[in-house]
Amino acid sequence: MSPKSQEQIEQIRAHSTRNILGAAFRLMAKNGYEATSISQIAKSAGVSKGLMYNYFESKEDLLKTLVNDAMSEGDKLISEIISNDPSETLRNLFIWFFTELRERPDHWRLLTEITLKIDKFDFVQEMARIKMKEYVVFISALLEEMGVPNAKEEAQLIAGLFDGIGIQYLVIGKDYPLDETEEYLIKKYCKHE
Repeated sequence: MSPKSQEQIEQIRAHSTRNILGAAFRLMAKNGYEATSISQIAKSAGVSKGLMYNYFESKEDLLKTLVNDAMSEGDKLISEIISNDPSETLRNLFIWFFTELRERPDHWRLLTEITLKIDKFDFVQEMARIKMKEYVVFISALLEEMGVPNAKEEAQLIAGLFDGIGIQYLVIGKDYPLDETEEYLIKKYCKHE
């Protein structure tokens, strides 16, 4: 048996990393961060507990990677919804947000749990602060282009609504009026003259 090439080693490492991150996400989303152990993650990922530490220094390091990946994924998706028409871009943003809540509630449940533990995870507070500012600037620019008065304040309101809607939907579930809320926000902010 010939030794593995550097490319093969990197492929194995990437595959193991994906398995570990996938297992960690599934377990943490189901059981919560505190109730999920490194041993459980390793077992679910099909790797030894010792090997886990070759990839991640700690459970918190693993969590940082999950959160960073989620933020990067969100940024990528946001870039895909941009249109030449700011009203259409805002409409796409609303549709994306509500679709995410419907299709990936576990993803949002985990991010919400981590966000609410700001006293435990300093990196989350800083990341949330930066992302909130970026999203408010993005939405504010759309609203300004659409001629909406008080665009910055309206953008802050929309960002706050997203947080509140997300938490209420995660708590109330199918009884939350998600469709009606989505429709209302689109009608309120995305009027075409």
